[in-house]
Amino acid sequence: MNSGDFRSRVGRGAFICKLLVLVLGALPLQSVAITSNEQLHQYVDDLCNLSNPPSSWDPLSYFTMCTNAATGGPAAGPTPVGAVSANLGTVNAGTGAALRKKKGNRVTLDEQKEKPEKGASADGGGWGFLMAPQYGNSSRIETDLENGYQANLKGLIIGLDYRFSDSFVLGAAVGQTKDDATFLNSVGSLKTRNNTFSLYGTWLPTEYTLVDSYLGYGNLSFENKRQFDFGSNVSGTMSGNTSGRQIMAGLSASYQTDFGQANLASFINLDYIKTSIGGYNESGSDTSTNLMALHYGDRNTISFTNSVGARVSTSYGYDWGTLQPSARLAVVHEYQNNANEIPNELAITPGMSFAVSTDAPDRNYLSIGLGVSAALNGGTQLFLDYDKRTQDELLSSWAVSLGAQMEF
Repeated sequence: MNSGDFRSRVGRGAFICKLLVLVLGALPLQSVAITSNEQLHQYVDDLCNLSNPPSSWDPLSYFTMCTNAATGGPAAGPTPVGAVSANLGTVNAGTGAALRKKKGNRVTLDEQKEKPEKGASADGGGWGFLMAPQYGNSSRIETDLENGYQANLKGLIIGLDYRFSDSFVLGAAVGQTKDDATFLNSVGSLKTRNNTFSLYGTWLPTEYTLVDSYLGYGNLSFENKRQFDFGSNVSGTMSGNTSGRQIMAGLSASYQTDFGQANLASFINLDYIKTSIGGYNESGSDTSTNLMALHYGDRNTISFTNSVGARVSTSYGYDWGTLQPSARLAVVHEYQNNANEIPNELAITPGMSFAVSTDAPDRNYLSIGLGVSAALNGGTQLFLDYDKRTQDELLSSWAVSLGAQMEF
Protein backbone atom coordinates (compact mmCIF):
# COMPACT_ATOMS: atom_id res chain seq x y z
CA MET A 1 0.00 0.00 0.00
CA ASN A 2 1.51 3.32 -0.98
CA SER A 3 1.16 6.49 1.08
CA GLY A 4 -1.56 7.99 -1.08
CA ASP A 5 -3.80 4.94 -0.79
CA PHE A 6 -3.14 4.78 2.93
CA ARG A 7 -4.06 8.37 3.69
CA SER A 8 -7.13 8.35 1.43
CA ARG A 9 -8.45 5.54 3.61
CA VAL A 10 -7.64 7.55 6.70
CA GLY A 11 -9.62 10.47 5.29
CA ARG A 12 -12.74 8.33 5.08
CA GLY A 13 -12.70 7.48 8.77
CA ALA A 14 -11.77 11.03 9.70
CA PHE A 15 -14.82 12.36 7.89
CA ILE A 16 -17.20 10.10 9.81
CA CYS A 17 -15.88 11.26 13.19
CA LYS A 18 -15.73 14.85 12.02
CA LEU A 19 -19.32 14.92 10.81
CA LEU A 20 -20.61 13.21 13.96
CA VAL A 21 -18.97 15.76 16.21
CA LEU A 22 -20.02 18.61 13.96
CA VAL A 23 -23.66 17.55 13.70
CA LEU A 24 -23.98 16.63 17.37
CA GLY A 25 -22.33 19.86 18.34
CA ALA A 26 -24.56 21.85 16.02
CA LEU A 27 -27.83 20.35 17.18
CA PRO A 28 -29.92 23.32 18.25
CA LEU A 29 -30.21 22.24 21.82
CA GLN A 30 -31.37 25.69 22.72
CA SER A 31 -30.68 27.05 26.14
CA VAL A 32 -33.80 28.44 27.67
CA ALA A 33 -33.54 32.22 27.69
CA ILE A 34 -34.83 33.29 31.08
CA THR A 35 -37.90 35.42 31.28
CA SER A 36 -38.04 36.50 34.93
CA ASN A 37 -41.30 36.50 36.81
CA GLU A 38 -40.99 40.26 37.12
CA GLN A 39 -40.59 40.68 33.36
CA LEU A 40 -43.49 38.40 32.53
CA HIS A 41 -45.72 39.94 35.19
CA GLN A 42 -45.00 43.43 33.83
CA TYR A 43 -45.77 42.23 30.28
CA VAL A 44 -49.07 40.67 31.35
CA ASP A 45 -49.92 43.72 33.47
CA ASP A 46 -49.35 46.01 30.48
CA LEU A 47 -51.55 43.80 28.30
CA CYS A 48 -54.37 43.75 30.80
CA ASN A 49 -54.31 47.52 31.25
CA LEU A 50 -54.74 48.38 27.61
CA SER A 51 -57.46 50.97 27.17
CA ASN A 52 -58.47 49.61 23.78
CA PRO A 53 -57.42 45.96 23.15
CA PRO A 54 -57.25 45.00 19.45
CA SER A 55 -60.54 43.73 18.10
CA SER A 56 -58.76 40.72 16.59
CA TRP A 57 -58.16 39.26 20.05
CA ASP A 58 -60.71 36.86 21.47
CA PRO A 59 -62.44 38.90 24.23
CA LEU A 60 -63.32 35.92 26.42
CA SER A 61 -59.79 34.46 26.37
CA TYR A 62 -58.29 37.88 27.02
CA PHE A 63 -60.60 38.65 29.94
CA THR A 64 -60.15 35.17 31.51
CA MET A 65 -56.36 35.39 31.25
CA CYS A 66 -56.29 38.81 32.91
CA THR A 67 -58.64 37.66 35.66
CA ASN A 68 -56.51 34.58 36.40
CA ALA A 69 -53.30 36.63 36.37
CA ALA A 70 -54.72 39.25 38.75
CA THR A 71 -56.06 36.60 41.13
CA GLY A 72 -52.94 34.48 41.23
CA GLY A 73 -50.30 37.21 41.12
CA PRO A 74 -46.63 36.57 40.34
CA ALA A 75 -45.09 33.45 41.85
CA ALA A 76 -42.65 34.00 44.68
CA GLY A 77 -39.03 33.03 44.23
CA PRO A 78 -36.63 32.97 41.31
CA THR A 79 -38.27 30.21 39.26
CA PRO A 80 -37.87 31.35 35.64
CA VAL A 81 -40.44 31.09 32.91
CA GLY A 82 -38.58 29.77 29.89
CA ALA A 83 -38.61 31.11 26.39
CA VAL A 84 -36.76 29.01 23.85
CA SER A 85 -33.59 30.80 22.79
CA ALA A 86 -32.21 31.17 19.30
CA ASN A 87 -28.66 31.06 20.63
CA LEU A 88 -27.97 27.63 19.22
CA GLY A 89 -25.51 25.09 20.37
CA THR A 90 -24.90 22.92 23.40
CA VAL A 91 -21.54 22.23 21.91
CA ASN A 92 -21.85 24.95 19.33
CA ALA A 93 -21.57 24.49 15.63
CA GLY A 94 -18.04 23.54 14.73
CA THR A 95 -17.14 22.26 18.17
CA GLY A 96 -14.02 20.31 17.55
CA ALA A 97 -15.19 19.92 14.01
CA ALA A 98 -12.59 18.41 11.77
CA LEU A 99 -10.29 17.84 14.71
CA ARG A 100 -10.31 14.10 14.17
CA LYS A 101 -8.33 14.44 11.08
CA LYS A 102 -5.51 12.00 10.46
CA LYS A 103 -6.40 9.72 13.26
CA GLY A 104 -6.20 6.60 11.15
CA ASN A 105 -3.57 3.93 10.86
CA ARG A 106 -0.71 5.97 9.44
CA VAL A 107 2.74 4.45 9.70
CA THR A 108 5.76 6.43 8.47
CA LEU A 109 5.95 7.00 4.74
CA ASP A 110 9.10 4.94 4.42
CA GLU A 111 7.53 2.08 6.36
CA GLN A 112 4.47 2.15 4.14
CA LYS A 113 6.62 1.64 1.07
CA GLU A 114 8.69 -1.10 2.68
CA LYS A 115 5.80 -3.06 4.26
CA PRO A 116 2.79 -2.97 1.95
CA GLU A 117 1.37 -6.12 3.52
CA LYS A 118 0.38 -4.25 6.71
CA GLY A 119 -3.29 -3.28 6.43
CA ALA A 120 -2.96 -3.44 2.65
CA SER A 121 -5.71 -2.88 0.15
CA ALA A 122 -5.81 -2.88 -3.60
CA ASP A 123 -4.32 0.05 -5.45
CA GLY A 124 -6.42 2.11 -7.81
CA GLY A 125 -10.21 2.36 -7.43
CA GLY A 126 -12.30 0.77 -4.70
CA TRP A 127 -15.57 1.12 -2.79
CA GLY A 128 -15.60 1.91 0.90
CA PHE A 129 -18.34 1.35 3.50
CA LEU A 130 -18.27 3.36 6.72
CA MET A 131 -20.29 3.11 9.92
CA ALA A 132 -19.77 4.89 13.23
CA PRO A 133 -21.97 5.29 16.31
CA GLN A 134 -21.21 7.99 18.85
CA TYR A 135 -22.24 8.89 22.39
CA GLY A 136 -21.64 12.17 24.14
CA ASN A 137 -22.56 14.45 26.99
CA SER A 138 -22.76 18.22 27.18
CA SER A 139 -23.55 20.72 29.90
CA ARG A 140 -24.11 24.46 30.17
CA ILE A 141 -23.91 26.66 33.23
CA GLU A 142 -26.80 28.87 34.28
CA THR A 143 -26.42 32.62 33.69
CA ASP A 144 -28.56 35.68 34.24
CA LEU A 145 -29.87 35.30 30.68
CA GLU A 146 -30.06 31.57 30.03
CA ASN A 147 -30.86 28.42 31.96
CA GLY A 148 -28.24 25.70 32.22
CA TYR A 149 -28.76 22.09 31.20
CA GLN A 150 -27.37 18.57 31.05
CA ALA A 151 -27.71 16.70 27.75
CA ASN A 152 -27.02 13.24 26.38
CA LEU A 153 -26.24 12.93 22.70
CA LYS A 154 -26.36 9.86 20.46
CA GLY A 155 -25.56 9.57 16.78
CA LEU A 156 -25.00 7.15 13.94
CA ILE A 157 -23.64 7.79 10.45
CA ILE A 158 -23.40 5.33 7.56
CA GLY A 159 -21.44 6.21 4.44
CA LEU A 160 -20.49 4.82 1.06
CA ASP A 161 -17.66 6.21 -1.06
CA TYR A 162 -15.48 5.43 -4.05
CA ARG A 163 -11.70 5.83 -4.26
CA PHE A 164 -11.10 7.00 -7.81
CA SER A 165 -7.34 6.92 -7.27
CA ASP A 166 -4.81 6.77 -4.44
CA SER A 167 -5.24 10.54 -4.07
CA PHE A 168 -8.99 11.15 -4.45
CA VAL A 169 -12.08 9.82 -2.60
CA LEU A 170 -15.68 10.99 -3.05
CA GLY A 171 -18.65 9.73 -1.04
CA ALA A 172 -22.04 10.28 0.60
CA ALA A 173 -23.35 9.60 4.08
CA VAL A 174 -26.68 9.52 5.90
CA GLY A 175 -27.04 9.90 9.64
CA GLN A 176 -29.29 10.53 12.59
CA THR A 177 -28.47 12.35 15.80
CA LYS A 178 -30.52 12.61 18.98
CA ASP A 179 -30.08 15.17 21.73
CA ASP A 180 -32.06 14.86 24.99
CA ALA A 181 -31.60 17.75 27.39
CA THR A 182 -32.84 18.38 30.91
CA PHE A 183 -32.69 21.97 32.08
CA LEU A 184 -31.46 22.86 35.54
CA ASN A 185 -33.84 23.82 38.36
CA SER A 186 -36.45 21.42 36.94
CA VAL A 187 -37.69 24.03 34.47
CA GLY A 188 -38.15 21.68 31.50
CA SER A 189 -36.66 19.52 28.79
CA LEU A 190 -35.93 19.58 25.06
CA LYS A 191 -35.61 16.70 22.61
CA THR A 192 -33.91 17.36 19.27
CA ARG A 193 -33.64 15.00 16.29
CA ASN A 194 -31.58 15.61 13.16
CA ASN A 195 -31.60 13.45 10.02
CA THR A 196 -28.70 14.35 7.74
CA PHE A 197 -27.40 13.73 4.26
CA SER A 198 -23.85 14.76 3.31
CA LEU A 199 -21.40 14.65 0.44
CA TYR A 200 -17.70 14.51 1.28
CA GLY A 201 -14.37 14.25 -0.45
CA THR A 202 -10.69 13.73 0.33
CA TRP A 203 -7.86 14.87 -1.95
CA LEU A 204 -4.12 14.38 -1.57
CA PRO A 205 -2.41 17.01 -3.75
CA THR A 206 1.05 15.86 -2.59
CA GLU A 207 2.54 13.02 -0.54
CA TYR A 208 2.49 15.16 2.62
CA THR A 209 -0.70 17.23 2.26
CA LEU A 210 -4.39 16.37 2.54
CA VAL A 211 -7.55 18.37 1.84
CA ASP A 212 -11.04 17.39 3.07
CA SER A 213 -14.41 18.99 2.33
CA TYR A 214 -18.09 18.31 2.96
CA LEU A 215 -21.53 19.70 2.14
CA GLY A 216 -24.62 18.58 4.04
CA TYR A 217 -28.28 19.11 4.82
CA GLY A 218 -30.14 18.32 8.04
CA ASN A 219 -33.85 17.94 8.75
CA LEU A 220 -34.60 18.91 12.37
CA SER A 221 -37.45 18.25 14.77
CA PHE A 222 -37.95 19.61 18.30
CA GLU A 223 -40.13 18.68 21.25
CA ASN A 224 -39.94 20.89 24.31
CA LYS A 225 -41.60 21.05 27.74
CA ARG A 226 -41.26 23.70 30.42
CA GLN A 227 -42.72 24.16 33.86
CA PHE A 228 -44.83 27.28 34.24
CA ASP A 229 -45.72 29.01 37.51
CA PHE A 230 -47.49 32.37 37.62
CA GLY A 231 -48.82 32.12 41.13
CA SER A 232 -51.20 29.86 43.00
CA ASN A 233 -53.90 30.21 40.39
CA VAL A 234 -51.90 29.54 37.20
CA SER A 235 -49.32 26.74 37.07
CA GLY A 236 -48.66 23.67 34.96
CA THR A 237 -46.66 22.43 31.98
CA MET A 238 -46.18 24.09 28.61
CA SER A 239 -45.29 21.93 25.62
CA GLY A 240 -44.55 22.56 21.96
CA ASN A 241 -43.27 21.01 18.73
CA THR A 242 -41.62 22.47 15.69
CA SER A 243 -39.23 21.63 12.86
CA GLY A 244 -36.22 23.14 11.17
CA ARG A 245 -33.37 22.59 8.76
CA GLN A 246 -29.60 22.93 8.61
CA ILE A 247 -27.14 23.63 5.82
CA MET A 248 -23.55 22.59 6.59
CA ALA A 249 -20.28 23.06 4.73
CA GLY A 250 -16.62 22.78 5.62
CA LEU A 251 -13.08 22.73 4.29
CA SER A 252 -9.87 21.60 5.99
CA ALA A 253 -6.24 21.12 5.07
CA SER A 254 -3.28 19.48 6.78
CA TYR A 255 0.43 18.94 6.33
CA GLN A 256 2.16 15.84 7.69
CA THR A 257 5.79 15.28 8.65
CA ASP A 258 7.51 12.12 9.90
CA PHE A 259 9.99 12.08 12.77
CA GLY A 260 11.14 8.47 12.87
CA GLN A 261 8.21 6.43 14.18
CA ALA A 262 6.23 9.56 15.09
CA ASN A 263 4.09 11.63 12.76
CA LEU A 264 3.16 15.30 13.28
CA ALA A 265 0.25 16.81 11.35
CA SER A 266 -0.72 20.48 11.53
CA PHE A 267 -4.21 21.40 10.32
CA ILE A 268 -6.63 24.26 9.78
CA ASN A 269 -10.42 23.86 9.48
CA LEU A 270 -13.32 26.08 8.44
CA ASP A 271 -16.90 25.02 9.29
CA TYR A 272 -20.18 26.77 8.49
CA ILE A 273 -23.70 25.93 9.65
CA LYS A 274 -26.94 27.81 9.07
CA THR A 275 -29.89 26.66 11.17
CA SER A 276 -33.49 27.70 10.50
CA ILE A 277 -36.28 26.96 12.97
CA GLY A 278 -39.97 27.34 12.25
CA GLY A 279 -42.28 29.34 14.50
CA TYR A 280 -44.87 27.61 16.66
CA ASN A 281 -47.35 27.99 19.53
CA GLU A 282 -47.06 26.28 22.88
CA SER A 283 -50.00 24.53 24.52
CA GLY A 284 -50.74 24.44 28.23
CA SER A 285 -51.57 21.45 30.38
CA ASP A 286 -54.94 22.99 31.38
CA THR A 287 -57.19 25.89 30.45
CA SER A 288 -55.55 28.51 32.65
CA THR A 289 -51.98 27.74 31.51
CA ASN A 290 -53.06 27.41 27.88
CA LEU A 291 -54.23 31.03 27.98
CA MET A 292 -50.65 32.05 28.83
CA ALA A 293 -48.93 29.87 26.23
CA LEU A 294 -46.26 31.66 24.20
CA HIS A 295 -45.82 32.02 20.46
CA TYR A 296 -42.26 31.79 19.06
CA GLY A 297 -41.45 33.24 15.64
CA ASP A 298 -39.18 31.88 12.92
CA ARG A 299 -35.47 32.00 13.74
CA ASN A 300 -32.22 31.77 11.81
CA THR A 301 -28.77 31.29 13.30
CA ILE A 302 -25.37 31.12 11.62
CA SER A 303 -22.21 29.61 13.06
CA PHE A 304 -18.82 29.96 11.41
CA THR A 305 -15.78 28.51 13.16
CA ASN A 306 -12.09 28.29 12.44
CA SER A 307 -9.86 25.77 14.21
CA VAL A 308 -6.08 25.48 14.08
CA GLY A 309 -4.15 22.68 15.71
CA ALA A 310 -1.78 19.74 15.55
CA ARG A 311 -1.92 15.99 15.91
CA VAL A 312 0.84 13.59 16.87
CA SER A 313 0.75 9.83 16.35
CA THR A 314 2.91 6.77 16.19
CA SER A 315 2.45 3.36 14.57
CA TYR A 316 3.14 -0.24 15.51
CA GLY A 317 3.20 -3.05 12.96
CA TYR A 318 1.89 -6.55 13.72
CA ASP A 319 1.18 -9.69 11.74
CA TRP A 320 -2.53 -8.78 11.58
CA GLY A 321 -1.98 -5.16 10.51
CA THR A 322 -1.07 -1.78 12.06
CA LEU A 323 -2.04 -0.11 15.34
CA GLN A 324 -1.83 3.66 15.74
CA PRO A 325 -2.48 5.73 18.89
CA SER A 326 -2.77 9.51 18.49
CA ALA A 327 -3.41 12.76 20.36
CA ARG A 328 -4.46 16.20 19.14
CA LEU A 329 -5.03 19.76 20.32
CA ALA A 330 -6.76 22.65 18.56
CA VAL A 331 -7.79 26.23 19.23
CA VAL A 332 -11.30 27.03 17.98
CA HIS A 333 -12.69 30.51 17.26
CA GLU A 334 -16.37 31.29 16.68
CA TYR A 335 -17.01 34.22 14.31
CA GLN A 336 -20.82 34.21 14.37
CA ASN A 337 -23.52 32.73 16.65
CA ASN A 338 -24.12 36.17 18.17
CA ALA A 339 -26.24 37.14 21.15
CA ASN A 340 -29.85 37.87 20.25
CA GLU A 341 -32.96 39.55 21.56
CA ILE A 342 -35.86 37.21 20.87
CA PRO A 343 -39.40 38.62 20.56
CA ASN A 344 -42.07 36.46 22.20
CA GLU A 345 -45.78 37.01 22.68
CA LEU A 346 -48.78 35.33 24.21
CA ALA A 347 -50.50 33.20 21.58
CA ILE A 348 -53.87 34.78 22.42
CA THR A 349 -52.57 38.38 22.04
CA PRO A 350 -50.69 38.46 18.71
CA GLY A 351 -48.87 41.66 17.84
CA MET A 352 -47.90 42.58 21.41
CA SER A 353 -44.48 41.12 22.13
CA PHE A 354 -41.71 41.35 24.70
CA ALA A 355 -38.03 40.52 24.23
CA VAL A 356 -35.73 38.09 26.04
CA SER A 357 -31.96 38.18 25.59
CA THR A 358 -29.44 35.39 25.06
CA ASP A 359 -25.76 35.11 25.91
CA ALA A 360 -22.99 35.61 23.39
CA PRO A 361 -20.89 32.45 23.01
CA ASP A 362 -17.38 32.10 24.32
CA ARG A 363 -15.51 33.04 21.17
CA ASN A 364 -12.38 31.00 21.89
CA TYR A 365 -11.97 27.55 23.40
CA LEU A 366 -9.88 24.39 23.09
CA SER A 367 -10.62 20.96 21.70
CA ILE A 368 -8.51 18.00 22.78
CA GLY A 369 -8.67 14.43 21.57
CA LEU A 370 -7.25 10.94 21.98
CA GLY A 371 -7.65 8.10 19.51
CA VAL A 372 -6.51 4.66 18.48
CA SER A 373 -7.08 2.90 15.17
CA ALA A 374 -6.29 -0.52 13.81
CA ALA A 375 -5.77 -1.23 10.11
CA LEU A 376 -6.38 -4.92 9.51
CA ASN A 377 -4.87 -6.88 6.65
CA GLY A 378 -7.42 -6.93 3.85
CA GLY A 379 -8.56 -3.30 4.02
CA THR A 380 -10.71 -2.99 7.16
CA GLN A 381 -10.02 -0.20 9.63
CA LEU A 382 -11.38 0.01 13.20
CA PHE A 383 -11.16 3.13 15.33
CA LEU A 384 -11.98 4.46 18.80
CA ASP A 385 -11.86 8.18 19.45
CA TYR A 386 -12.48 10.64 22.30
CA ASP A 387 -13.03 14.37 21.87
CA LYS A 388 -13.49 17.02 24.57
CA ARG A 389 -14.35 20.71 24.51
CA THR A 390 -12.66 22.67 27.28
CA GLN A 391 -11.74 26.21 28.36
CA ASP A 392 -15.20 27.44 27.38
CA GLU A 393 -16.82 29.71 29.98
CA LEU A 394 -20.35 28.51 29.20
CA LEU A 395 -20.23 25.06 27.64
CA SER A 396 -18.41 21.77 28.15
CA SER A 397 -18.79 18.52 26.26
CA TRP A 398 -17.21 15.20 25.40
CA ALA A 399 -17.93 12.56 22.78
CA VAL A 400 -16.77 8.99 22.14
CA SER A 401 -16.83 7.43 18.66
CA LEU A 402 -16.44 3.78 17.74
CA GLY A 403 -16.49 2.76 14.12
CA ALA A 404 -15.30 0.74 11.18
CA GLN A 405 -14.59 1.25 7.50
CA MET A 406 -14.30 -1.57 5.01
CA GLU A 407 -13.14 -1.64 1.40
CA PHE A 408 -14.53 -3.95 -1.27
